[in-house]
Amino acid sequence: MPREKLTDKFLLSSKRIVPAAGQIDYWDQLTPGFGVRVSYGGRKSFQVLARINGKLKRTTIGSYPRVSLADARKQAERILKDAAEGISPKDREVEERRKRQAQRLNSFGKVAADFMIDHAAKLRTRDEMQRMLDRDLLPVWGDQPIASITRSEVKSLLREKAQVAPIAANRLASLISKIFNWAIDEAEVIDASPAVRLKRTEEHERERSLTEDEIRVLWPALDRIGYPFGCALKLLLVTGQRRGEVAGLKWSDIDGDGWKLPAASAKSKKGHRVPLSTLALEIIESCPHVGERVFVGHKGGGPINGWESAKLRAESFLPNPIEPWRIHDLRRTAATQMRSIGIDRLVVSKILNHAESGVTKIYDRFSADPEKAAAMERWANHLRSIIAGAEGDNVVLMQKLPAAS
Repeated sequence: MPREKLTDKFLLSSKRIVPAAGQIDYWDQLTPGFGVRVSYGGRKSFQVLARINGKLKRTTIGSYPRVSLADARKQAERILKDAAEGISPKDREVEERRKRQAQRLNSFGKVAADFMIDHAAKLRTRDEMQRMLDRDLLPVWGDQPIASITRSEVKSLLREKAQVAPIAANRLASLISKIFNWAIDEAEVIDASPAVRLKRTEEHERERSLTEDEIRVLWPALDRIGYPFGCALKLLLVTGQRRGEVAGLKWSDIDGDGWKLPAASAKSKKGHRVPLSTLALEIIESCPHVGERVFVGHKGGGPINGWESAKLRAESFLPNPIEPWRIHDLRRTAATQMRSIGIDRLVVSKILNHAESGVTKIYDRFSADPEKAAAMERWANHLRSIIAGAEGDNVVLMQKLPAAS
């Protein structure tokens, strides 16, 4: 059996090493037990000859040049090291397959999916948690074994997020901590969390609400983007309800001039009746009746998704940029404007379906829908005047009086 110093130059010298018939083995001088078998016709196959538990076994690694010489030598050294410990290539393959399967089972993506089913299934923030997973975490860590994720990786990811969205980075840090803690306490797939004592960006309560001039230029921009988001964003401003609640609005929830918001759809988990002003009804009636939902998404009639993209499209139609704002600011704008035209704070709180306590809770117990309805119509009239560019807060919808007895 000839011994050679196996190099790429040697392997490419076909005239020298290819036999006239049959096959010939060349064994490496650098790595004993590693060699190449050259067949008539020029095929070159790397191989390892090793004694495993007393039995001599030949293992073929792959063909040159599909497998490089460097890679073949590295694999051969591993096989020879395993052989010295009594581990065969087949044993190693089984072990590697088991490890890959374990990694898939304990990947961050798999653990996060189990977390969403076991821990987050009934949380009101579940949809937002899933959005953060899909947008920020799974593209980065989805297939990575959760046990291999380091603290520096966590901090790096949050640092990048904080550069563009500081508050969202805080929410993301909380979600990461919850998943890793669940992986310790419930799934028992890791022993320690890399997300303990993460620093948070200091938060300040937002006070941003749109001015009347901003409302005036935004409204026609919402007309431009059309259904479903143009109508949905208008309804956020007109009713003061939350984005998720408007997105979940069904035709069956509308009862005359009211919207029966079920407890399951409300963030506070307390259902209430949202009076629909004439303006709100005009917006809803302009929507196509194409499914059970008023605002239908692209995927099989499900709820709409893509609010931020819609907001950017609306902003592209503005004659001039306005100060940065968020979709939730429309709800704050409705509340601020209602207070500015003299609507009682407790009535506004009831319209917004805030969680209440103390005197507010007592008031809520004895308050009546007509107060909310009158306030919503007054706000709608004021909004019409803003859109028209007129001073029209004194416009009041005339109510039909009962017939005299």
